[in-house]
Amino acid sequence: MDLYSPKTMRGVIKRALPLRTFFKNRFFSSTVTFPTETVSFEFQEARRRLAPYVNPRTGSESVERDGYEIKTFRTPLIAPERGITNDTLAQKLLGEDIYNSGMTPEDRAIKIAAQDIIDLQDTIYRREEFMCARVKQDGALTIRGKGVNYRVDYGFENIVHVASGDRWTPDADILGQLAVYAEEMQKWGVNPDMLILGSAAAKALMNNEKILSLLDIKRVEIGEIKPAQLENGIRYIGRVITPEVTLDLYSYAEWYPDDTDLDDDGKPKLKPLVDPDTVIMQSSSEINSMLYGLITLVDDKGNFVSHMEEYVPNTWFTQKPPQRFISISSRPLPMPHDLRSWLVLKSVVTSA
Repeated sequence: MDLYSPKTMRGVIKRALPLRTFFKNRFFSSTVTFPTETVSFEFQEARRRLAPYVNPRTGSESVERDGYEIKTFRTPLIAPERGITNDTLAQKLLGEDIYNSGMTPEDRAIKIAAQDIIDLQDTIYRREEFMCARVKQDGALTIRGKGVNYRVDYGFENIVHVASGDRWTPDADILGQLAVYAEEMQKWGVNPDMLILGSAAAKALMNNEKILSLLDIKRVEIGEIKPAQLENGIRYIGRVITPEVTLDLYSYAEWYPDDTDLDDDGKPKLKPLVDPDTVIMQSSSEINSMLYGLITLVDDKGNFVSHMEEYVPNTWFTQKPPQRFISISSRPLPMPHDLRSWLVLKSVVTSA
């Protein structure tokens, strides 16, 4: 369909992709801004201690304090932009009457700029969600773009690459595995109550013969499989119960374009935000932070101005050729508060 053909268009429906931010909203909801481009965070690992028995004649006994470690990270700069040119203004807007809209180029520029700001902000939200998802699955971030390539490593060690003999086949003891990992987390002081499963992992669990047979046993409550679609792209699968732990099961239907993997047309391939054969075990009460570094821009007088904010809009223009640019800058970095508050299982399916 040619939107610019000489005929009257009675209406246009714009198809907008849903903006889903489950990981950021659920696990990185706290926001902290910094007066520098680098950010520092303190990590402390608490240890269980029992108060010592002492001899009444000798008095109290000293108890060692928990130590902590300070790590410094460089926040990545995100700065998408769009330009408005004469060619942009010469084209009708989506849904605009091609004959008698009464809209001047100046009016059109305002509408285009308003939509550009929304679109640019959405790209940042999607990038932040991608970053949060990678931290939850990898315990690290790879920052790669034009002229930038480095890794943010938080020191996360709780990644289990499931051995081939323990993968989630139809007759595998999945509940037994989950109970073992849950007990390990309980030793760390974390009570896991939820699983976030990739698509292949979710299918393997729902088709596991041992789980299905246990669900059929009357008077024995080991859980239920009761899928339901929730908001923000989250799908509730059901619940499993073991003597060690009760886990609510979720999957997440969100995708991202992988710039490092192109199709035959040179376009990024769409990939699921949660890797298909990955499982994240954690507590639903976990809270982490999004840290935002300092943004420095140049104003219309040529002065450098710094902004301690999450998102900083900017606009500038050129005369030859006449163009106006709009950008939004941000320096976000997801920061886990406790590196032992979740556990990741990878390669859980036989096809891995």
